[in-house]
Amino acid sequence: MKKLLHFFLLLPFLSLAQSKTFTGTIHESGNNQPIEMVSIGVENFNVGTVTNEEGKFRITVPAKAKTLLFNHLNYKVSTYELASGKSEIDILLEPAGYDLDEIVVTSKPVDQIFSDVLNTSKKRLEKSLLINTYGREFISLNGKIVKFSDGLLDYYIKRKSGASDLFIKQSRTFKLNQTEDKSDFESRKEAIAFYDITEAMEDAYDFKAIKTLTNTKEYEFELRTKKDNAGNELEIIKIIPKPEVEKDLYIGSITYDAKTKLILEIDLKKSPEHQKYSKLYNFLIVKMKINEFAKKINFKLDGDKYVMTYSQNRINFYVKTKKSFDDTFEFVNDFVMMDYKEGEFDFDRKLRFKKKGLFEAGNNIQNEYWKTSNIILLTSKEEKIIRSFE
Repeated sequence: MKKLLHFFLLLPFLSLAQSKTFTGTIHESGNNQPIEMVSIGVENFNVGTVTNEEGKFRITVPAKAKTLLFNHLNYKVSTYELASGKSEIDILLEPAGYDLDEIVVTSKPVDQIFSDVLNTSKKRLEKSLLINTYGREFISLNGKIVKFSDGLLDYYIKRKSGASDLFIKQSRTFKLNQTEDKSDFESRKEAIAFYDITEAMEDAYDFKAIKTLTNTKEYEFELRTKKDNAGNELEIIKIIPKPEVEKDLYIGSITYDAKTKLILEIDLKKSPEHQKYSKLYNFLIVKMKINEFAKKINFKLDGDKYVMTYSQNRINFYVKTKKSFDDTFEFVNDFVMMDYKEGEFDFDRKLRFKKKGLFEAGNNIQNEYWKTSNIILLTSKEEKIIRSFE
C-alpha cells in the first residue's frame, strides 16, 4: 500500500524530464492592465495553473502538449500554440463583450434556483479524484506578514462524501527573523487558526460556506443574466443581505453557466454595511471578533470535465486575553489545481497530514518545486517580504 502511495507521489518528478516550462504575463488588450486569476490549462491534458495579481504565470507542460488555453469569466477564451518555440510569452485577452447585467423576472423563487444550482454542481463534482495542488499560506500579525508557507499537496477526494485525505509531498516555511521582530510573535501563540487545510477540498466541493444562506430569511436573492457577442450566457445570483437585519451578514455572488447550471465562480465576503453589527464574543478566557471573512472559488467546465481550479480563503480577526493577546491576525490560504486523476486509489491513511495549518508541515524539500511546478507565482512585493525572512 505504501509503495502505491509513494509511486503516485513520485509521478510528477518522474515526468519532469519529459516536460517543458513556459512563463509569461497576461494583459487586457486596449489598456494593457495585468489580469489576475486567469485559468491556464493545456489542451488534452489536466494540467493547469492561474495568474497572480501582476498577471504573471509559469506552467510546466508535458512534452507532447501543443496548445495552452486561457480562461477568465470576463474575457474571451484564448489559445496559444506552443510550436513557436518561445518559452517567454505575452498574452493579450479581449473583454468578453458582455451586455450589461439584466435582472431576470422568474416565477420560480431565486433562492430555490440557488439551491438547484448548488445541487446540480455538487452532483457533477461527486467523483473520486486525486488532486495535485499547490497550496500556500500567509499569516499576518497586526497588518504585517510574519509567516509564509507553501507546498505540493495531494487531496484524495472520496466519492459522494466530499471528505478528503491530505498528503503533503513537499513543503517549506519562512518566518520573520526574531532578532529583528519586537512583537515577540512566538510568545503570542500565533497558532490560533480558523481555517483547516485538511478540509479545504471538502469545503470547496460541498459548498458548505454558502449552503446555509439559502435556508435563512436574512438575505434577498437577485437573478441576473448577461450574454457575450457570441451568444454565450452567464447567470449570476446576487446574495444581498437585508438592510433591516441587525446581524453580521455576508454579501456576494454565484456565477454559473446558463445551459449546464454549473457554478463557475463563488465570491463571498462580509457585508461592509453590516460590519457595525460584528460582536466581540467571549470564549472562556478569550475574547474574539471576526473583522473580515472572504471566500473565492473558481471552477472550470471543459467539455465533460468539471473541476475546481482555484480557491482562496481569507480571515481577519481580533483576539484579546488578559495576558497574552491584544492583536489582529490574518490568515490567507490559496490553492490552485495543478493536475488531477479520476478513479479509486488505495493509500496508506497513516501518512495523512492531520494538522490544521500548512506552516505546521515544516520544511520537507526534495527539489526546488517552486521553480518548476505550476504554482501561483509570488508578486514582486511578496518576494521582497519572503527574502527578508529567515
